[in-house]
Amino acid sequence: MGDIYKIREFGYMQKALDGLVARQNAVTANIANAETPGYKAAKVDFEKNLASAIGQGFAMKETHPNHMPTKGRGVYGVTPDYTVNLSGAREDGNTVNLETEVMTSTETSLKFQTITSIFRRHLGMILEPLKAKGR
Repeated sequence: MGDIYKIREFGYMQKALDGLVARQNAVTANIANAETPGYKAAKVDFEKNLASAIGQGFAMKETHPNHMPTKGRGVYGVTPDYTVNLSGAREDGNTVNLETEVMTSTETSLKFQTITSIFRRHLGMILEPLKAKGR
């Protein structure tokens, strides 16, 4: 089962879930520090990088330092972009907007649930013939 992510669509979903987890972690930290003076809210973006990489497909993976370098990293090279909000600071210097963070958390959770549901459905379609063969 460890090779399931080599299937293109599963790899895409894995990277999307990785980005959503990173975003949820940032939102959680932002909410936890909503009253911390001077705290700057973090934001995580990954969708543009992922969409661009999907256009490139899966690039070869370098698994050894002596391998020839690959041109593009494709989906394997997608990492979330972290930015810090420097605008809209309160008097204490904190930039967390709780309303925005709660909305982002809800949206992130819904996206995560949707992708995991699609993942399960696709996995079920792959495993169904194997289950039928064993009958």
